[in-house]
Order: sequence, then C-alpha cells, then structure tokens
Amino acid sequence: MKYKLLILFSITMLLQTCMQGDSGCPSYSTNYVKLNPSAISQTPYFTNPAFDTISFVSDKGDTLTFVKGKTDSSWNCFDDNSNADCPKTKANCYQILNNTYKSIKGSGSFNVKHSKKMENKNLSDIITIKLNQYTFLFGDNEIGNNAYIYYVGDITINNTTFNSSIYEYNNDNNTLSVKGYINKGYGLFNVKDNNSNISWVIIK
Repeated sequence: MKYKLLILFSITMLLQTCMQGDSGCPSYSTNYVKLNPSAISQTPYFTNPAFDTISFVSDKGDTLTFVKGKTDSSWNCFDDNSNADCPKTKANCYQILNNTYKSIKGSGSFNVKHSKKMENKNLSDIITIKLNQYTFLFGDNEIGNNAYIYYVGDITINNTTFNSSIYEYNNDNNTLSVKGYINKGYGLFNVKDNNSNISWVIIK
C-alpha cells in the first residue's frame, strides 16, 4: 500500500512540474479557435457573394454604394493566467473576420467585423458594423432572437419586408436618437438618425 502511494505521489509531482515548468508558473499551449460557422451565417457579409456589393439610399435621395475589397482573418488573444506573480500568457486566441469596403458611389464608408469580446471573463461574439459616422455592435446570438429586448419582428420599408429584425443604438456617442436595424438575411438594412433627420435604407 505504501509503495502504491509513493508511486501516486511521484506521478502527481511530475505532472505538476510539467505543467508549471521550472519557475512554478503554469505553462500553456496556445489554442486557436475559429468563429463558429453558424455564428458567421448570422449575417450575409461573409457567406453570401450577393452582398459583396452593398447600396444604401437616404430619404434625401442620396445613394451610397460599397464594394468589398477583401476579408482579413486575424486573432484576438486573451491571457488565461490569473497568477500576478507569473508572466502573462496568451493561452486562447479567437478568430476575427474583417471586411473592408471601397465606396464606388457617393461619399461614405462601410466596414464589418466579426469578433469575440471579453467582458467580466465572459466571451461573446460581436458583429461591429460601421456606416459613415455610425457604429453599431450586435451580438450574433441576438439577431433574430424574439426574446431580445430590442427585437421588433418584421419591418416593411419601400415594399421590402425585413423579417425577425432587431436594432441597436449608435455606439459612438451613446445617443438614443440613432438606431441601426439588422436581420439575418440583409445584415444592416436601415439606419435612422433623428438628430440629423435622415434615414438610410439598403437597396437590394
């Protein structure tokens, strides 16, 4: 019995040494985690070639058209080491997809990024969409979710119905006077700016 306990103790110490290294600090292997295909498919930007060209028209008669240049893939790494006496280690890296667009009609800008955000040690998938001076952050698990606080259901604009829609407020200036509307099929399809008294609607 003593012999078995000695072997067990030796194995335990050996495992701890392998995990912590000579410094006594944990050593991690870096894990690379790609965005889930079901999360990516919550918008058409990374899956539907028909949305490589996107146009918006304002209620003032202005038109903006954007063409996708490329999709960049990078990594956002988070330190999993909670020991203040140990070196910081990037243990988990999560994929970022970013679409850059070029304006081919009108003066404007458009950009879409899908990434993970860490808040209070919790990870969530965030879709960041920028149209001109507006920035909207959408959780991909919120799109089409009828339990979400900003779920508004079906919206019909200019004879087009956008199903299972939600909205978010403009993230840049914490104003409640600018809303961006999104759904799974069209992505960002409407921006209403009550400050400037202008509305932008997608053309498809």
